[in-house]
Amino acid sequence: PVSARAEPTIGATPANEPPTYAEPVDTEPVAPEPRENRSNARPAPERIIALRLIPRVDELNTERAIAALRGAGLEHGRYNIFHLHNRSLGDEPVFSVASLTEPGTFELDNLADATIAGLSFFIVLPGAGDPVARFDKMIETARGLAVELESDLHDERGSSWSVQRERYLREEMIEYRHHLERQ
Repeated sequence: PVSARAEPTIGATPANEPPTYAEPVDTEPVAPEPRENRSNARPAPERIIALRLIPRVDELNTERAIAALRGAGLEHGRYNIFHLHNRSLGDEPVFSVASLTEPGTFELDNLADATIAGLSFFIVLPGAGDPVARFDKMIETARGLAVELESDLHDERGSSWSVQRERYLREEMIEYRHHLERQ
């Protein structure tokens, strides 16, 4: 048997009286509930991570932008926008690209001399695959297209893309991945 140990209570005691002691508290460790039995586990929150590609000149030639997107491996598809797919992850895109010109779609039947204000790259979370790898692939592709299309990258608020912003968003993706792993 384990002998109980009494802990002194906090408070002033007169010098001529012995200190009072509180009853010991049962401190038996409680095993955490198994992961599969947790009913209060929260699902991963939906989130969109986006960045913009803005041309250095007035607007992008739509045909040139579409050729660059296709050259980077993106396919025109659902919602009339472009998607990068990793077929091992199923039908869900790694990331998608929409036009910055309303309504954001690419009407492939009407491209003659058409221009767009830029491109919006985005990831919808949660999704298939590692969110950090998806983010890295989107950034890599956007950088390559920015060079090819003589454009600059901006964050979702329109501020110039910076190393600090990229690191901040990547850290968010790492935290998001950890959240998914804890579920």
